[in-house]
Amino acid sequence: MSTEQQVQQSLADLPTWLLILVALAGLTGEMWRADAAGLAVGELAKRVLLRFGASAVFGLATVLLTTAWGSSLLTAGALGSVVACLGADLASGLYARWLAKKAGLCDVPPTAPSRDG
Repeated sequence: MSTEQQVQQSLADLPTWLLILVALAGLTGEMWRADAAGLAVGELAKRVLLRFGASAVFGLATVLLTTAWGSSLLTAGALGSVVACLGADLASGLYARWLAKKAGLCDVPPTAPSRDG
């Protein structure tokens, strides 16, 4: 296999490796947070899957869009990592808020009356 073919194969495998790295980052971050909070294994698994899904969707979409716009792989990877972390934090925060509302631990603002009558 020539060097050019190796480079092309490496670029073809890039989304797979990014998915693996994002998954590991989400897994370690969420396990660290869950350990500090003392969560059960079932709740930990839900939060890890949520965080991984958000990281994968936001991070990979950003990497692919950035490379499609002509940016270098290094820049796309850096931007994708930042957006993946932000997406995972956003998803975790929304999930925690939903759980708090479901458990009745936070106040839900009243809905505005409809104008239809």
